[in-house]
Amino acid sequence: MRAPFLAAVISLLFLAPAPSAAAEVIVEFVDPQSYTDTGGYGVDAERNLAALKRHLQTEGRRCVASDETLALRVLDVDLAGRQEWWHPHSGGDLRVMREITWPRLEVAYVRRNAAGASIQEGRERISDMSYLWRSAYVRNDTGPLPYERAMLKDWFERRFCRDAH
Repeated sequence: MRAPFLAAVISLLFLAPAPSAAAEVIVEFVDPQSYTDTGGYGVDAERNLAALKRHLQTEGRRCVASDETLALRVLDVDLAGRQEWWHPHSGGDLRVMREITWPRLEVAYVRRNAAGASIQEGRERISDMSYLWRSAYVRNDTGPLPYERAMLKDWFERRFCRDAH
């Protein structure tokens, strides 16, 4: 009785559609110790760069066709706000958001098709000067780097997503 049931289950697995492959998104941080502001030193900076890398890869996979490759070289990072260590009881890691401290990234990118030919490339300074006016959803987001993630999502929409759909 088990053998026919097992055979039926195995045959159903072959009938199920294969998950679609995602685009390959390569993120390289070029000389990160010279970046304008990665948010503190040591572990904080590493954690922020890791969060940026995850988000760049997520957005790239969402917007770039599955048979394409997107290589992103991050040339500079300037996170939203500034650390103001002089505030009492802040522990030295209070980040204050002001209208003049908007998030900025500088990136160079190359998008390649399945044959490896370059189909889109450029170098851009991405910024969001109106980051403080974003919706309450972004302002109340407790995940890492909410303003940078929102800025990058908008940039990916303009730069890559329109072509992919």
